[in-house]
Amino acid sequence: MSSKRPRFAFFRRARFRLTLYYTAIQLLFLIALGVFLYIRNDRSMVIELEKFIKDDAHDLMLNVYGHPNDWAATQRRLDYESRGERYYELSYRLYDPTGKLMASSRTFREKRADGQNLIGPISEDTLHDALEGEAIEDFVHLPGRPSRHLLITRPTADPATGETRYVVQALAYLEPLDKLSRRYRHNILSAIPVFVLISWFGGYALARKVLKPVFQIARTARQITSARLNERLARSNSGDEFDMLAVTLNDMIHRLEESFALLRQFAADAAHELRTPLTIMKGEAEIALRSNTDDPEAYRGVLESSIRECDHMIGIITNLLFLSQADTGDVAIDRQPFRLDELLAEIVETFQILAEEAQIALEGDDFPEVTIQGDRCRLHELFANLVDNAVKYTPANGRVAITCEVDAQEVHVTIADTGIGIPEDQQEKIFERFYRVDRSRSRETGGYGLGLSIARWIANAHGGRITVHSAPGAGSTFTVGLPLLAAAAGADGADSPSRTSNGMARSA
Repeated sequence: MSSKRPRFAFFRRARFRLTLYYTAIQLLFLIALGVFLYIRNDRSMVIELEKFIKDDAHDLMLNVYGHPNDWAATQRRLDYESRGERYYELSYRLYDPTGKLMASSRTFREKRADGQNLIGPISEDTLHDALEGEAIEDFVHLPGRPSRHLLITRPTADPATGETRYVVQALAYLEPLDKLSRRYRHNILSAIPVFVLISWFGGYALARKVLKPVFQIARTARQITSARLNERLARSNSGDEFDMLAVTLNDMIHRLEESFALLRQFAADAAHELRTPLTIMKGEAEIALRSNTDDPEAYRGVLESSIRECDHMIGIITNLLFLSQADTGDVAIDRQPFRLDELLAEIVETFQILAEEAQIALEGDDFPEVTIQGDRCRLHELFANLVDNAVKYTPANGRVAITCEVDAQEVHVTIADTGIGIPEDQQEKIFERFYRVDRSRSRETGGYGLGLSIARWIANAHGGRITVHSAPGAGSTFTVGLPLLAAAAGADGADSPSRTSNGMARSA
């Protein structure tokens, strides 16, 4: 049954969010650009108007200086210009250096309801600054007029003498500029939604294109199951982040495929190992039932055989439980300093009787005194597994030798035998769980196929390693390298139990 699609699923998608973010950024950019252009355009128009006023005032003052003291003619010209049709409504008034009004346009003469001029006379400070050569700009509002006026005060010099003889004030009505500004603002406000809409569709198409590899990865990943781990995600080979994601996921799927293969092999091997003793027990029980004998010894033999097979299964289950705990890091390593040479002497003494019964010479004495830091019980199990394997797989009149060598950083313990040997192509496989070089001898030797796997884990957990050199018919040599006490103490904080899942071939 398919899961119900969540409400508003479209708005939760990455491409919607990316489109929204992209459009929001575009909107903020357009607003900032519009405000900047609006302010810049408004200022540019005022600057252009100032240039126009400057040129017009220059022409006016040339006429004044060309007709000195003919203020009636100047006044007529100002009145004539006030009645003319100009795009900008300009008005002028002239003062002499003492502040006396010499001539003025109609706007400067207009009165308010109280009889005062709409624009007051020039102030002393303004007159003084103008006479000092400073041009002064100001914006004023007149009653009954919705737009501002630009009032510019600047001095004028006599072309002949260069002496400042007059101060001219120009008044420009900014209604035309305000109309242009409003039209420009309206155009900007009208264009922003259009560009936002274009940005939305463009951003959605871009997000869809950019995220297309993700959709392909998701679609392929949904088809990959435990039974189809051989499939891989398609790569774009572009080298971008999505291509790197596909490579990473393919690597993960490859590791999962290997893990599932190991699990399937492990389950099959475990089932085989447990099925054999159960089959033996069932067969012997059936024979005993069909025999209808009253001999107690016959039933006793069946029970003893069943107990042996139960012990065999318990041993397998115990080792499997240990390796499972080791894989999850639940096996604690009790690191304590101890004498390795004493441990090896105990191993030799323990297996001496077993070797004599198998008519094998077990050599191992005069070990150099060496102290390491580790779990003595676990390392005892490691060396016991290796020596037990060597004794079991060495024929009568053979030899097993245990030696110990110490260098500056490590101690090397070698267990060499003259047994059946291991083919070169199987020397790494012997550490896999349930792996045996000669499966036909597994029941004879009594091994579980887990001892070497446990031994390698113990060595790795102590920061060491196990290596093997062997040849069929020439025997095998297992070497265990372990760090000395000083080296182990230096790495004690960093080392933790390894979670390797190696197995074994010739196990105890």
